[in-house]
Amino acid sequence: MRPAPADIERAIVGLIDARVTEEPLGVVARVSLADVVEALEALKVAGYESLVDFDGTDTGELIELTYRLRSYALDLEVYVKAPVSYGGTIASIWHEYPSALMPERETAELFGLHLAGHPNPKRLLTTDGVAPLLRKDVLIRTVEEVRDR
Repeated sequence: MRPAPADIERAIVGLIDARVTEEPLGVVARVSLADVVEALEALKVAGYESLVDFDGTDTGELIELTYRLRSYALDLEVYVKAPVSYGGTIASIWHEYPSALMPERETAELFGLHLAGHPNPKRLLTTDGVAPLLRKDVLIRTVEEVRDR
């Protein structure tokens, strides 16, 4: 089920640059990168006790981070989205949502972001020197490159 956007607005009241809308995806709270940790902490207090998913999307101009939160008691889900520039730094939220440990590492690695405050920010899927594979500016190998390896 979807929460009422007004309920989410009340939960994150006082945050600068926060906008809550109902979209085909569900109720989405768009916050600045500087306010994302505070927004997630406020939503946890409001009953959204579980981080179900965390990922990013390359829009061609920046990376859009998406946090999917769930309240099992209320049977509701909300999405929190925050923009981050290429090569930017994101604050870890593992202290509030321990389920973020691996998705944060994966997202940071695959989009070329830096992870601050994470207990183990090492690469998870690739080795040093591998380009951030999910960024649009990273070239895809041609058939010839793969065949001639």
